[in-house]
Amino acid sequence: MRSPQSFGLDPERAALAADLIQLNMQVHDRAIGLVGPMPPPADLTMQQFRVLGQVVRRPGISGNELGGLLGVSAPTASGLVERLVEKGLITRTDDPDDRRIRRLQPTEPGRDIMRQMDSMFDRILGAVLQVLSADELEVLCASARTMLVALDRVSGHSVETSGARGCTRSH
Repeated sequence: MRSPQSFGLDPERAALAADLIQLNMQVHDRAIGLVGPMPPPADLTMQQFRVLGQVVRRPGISGNELGGLLGVSAPTASGLVERLVEKGLITRTDDPDDRRIRRLQPTEPGRDIMRQMDSMFDRILGAVLQVLSADELEVLCASARTMLVALDRVSGHSVETSGARGCTRSH
């Protein structure tokens, strides 16, 4: 990973970014310590794993829709889909209304991989939620929303950030 200084940040922001990167690594390491190491998802690249996740969450998505969600070109999306079809994790079927469109569906092995990953996340989240106060959760929600707004500014995409100061809760 590049150092924060290499992004051209002023010294104060570079120091804060370095702290954030270090804290993120510690959070990751401790979370994995709670549930054990994450099993490698069936020889998938991270990009293939992202594609599989989108297809599992949106069965019937088209290749063009998938490419748009991932921010990749149609040929790139097609290549990623092809690899997952070869691995038996997703299938392509013709759209009944438009034969030019191929719809993507997860297979049972594809769903199993995502269930395994979701289960790990749920166990980590469940353990952490048990010990956080409402105020601490409010701070985490505000931080996540700040990151969404920053990603929105970088990408130019609109992100729903209602309650951007924190989470919605009754006071």
